[in-house]
Amino acid sequence: MMNLELLAPARDRNIGIAAIDCGADAVYIAGPQFGARQAAGNTIDDIRQLCEYAHKFGARIFVALNTILYDEELESAYRQMLAVQDAGADAIIIQDMAILEMSRKGINGLREELRIPLHASTQCAIRTPEQAVFLESLGFSRLILERELSLEQIKAIRSAVSCELEFFVHGALCVCYSGQCYLSEKIAGRSANRGSCIQACRSRYDLVDASGKVLVKDKALLSLKDYNLRERIEELADAGITSFKIEGRLKNESYVKNVVRGYSLALDGLVSRRPS
Repeated sequence: MMNLELLAPARDRNIGIAAIDCGADAVYIAGPQFGARQAAGNTIDDIRQLCEYAHKFGARIFVALNTILYDEELESAYRQMLAVQDAGADAIIIQDMAILEMSRKGINGLREELRIPLHASTQCAIRTPEQAVFLESLGFSRLILERELSLEQIKAIRSAVSCELEFFVHGALCVCYSGQCYLSEKIAGRSANRGSCIQACRSRYDLVDASGKVLVKDKALLSLKDYNLRERIEELADAGITSFKIEGRLKNESYVKNVVRGYSLALDGLVSRRPS
């Protein structure tokens, strides 16, 4: 059996520590800015403390810097990436390809080298072998695949690339392609790709036909059920997934601890059945 990773969400340092204590092999968390959940930002000092704790137990910390960036934000984003690197983070999750150019050349005279691995966020909409090959060629060490993919699609991508593949196995589903939702911005001027989604797909709506007749009233018509692939992790591992990701950077500590523990036991069971 290949090395398998259980990846947990953390709104803050304490939840990250709790996730590691419950069996997470890695934790993803946001820094001060540019995370796709504005309400889940953390200081660089908190990131540093979480990294120090995680590394005592062989766990890793990935920092989400996965919003679309404006030109005037690039220098601040680069400085934050350097600070995250200095704090001991093991990788940065990104969406905006401008970061790749900064990582190679620096910006505005800032030449300190960015050595930290980069993971391509699910917002990169990785759904074909061709897209996966392209992103791997840009230097990404890991691709976070779309949640909507079938096992056959995952296998095709696995055959096309050699980098790590990560896949969501538990939590909420966006009604649109992974992270590529513009409904919030259309309704309220708050962009999901800028970290300020209003979660319009969780709201209640009336369904009205062309004549004005109300067919359904006050229901969450766009809200998909959360999903749970705990019983299918072996299939996903056989398809080539090495990192099993739990969604929920806005979830509380109790939720994270319970879900992480359940998946940790499931992965332990898989490894014990198939140790090699």
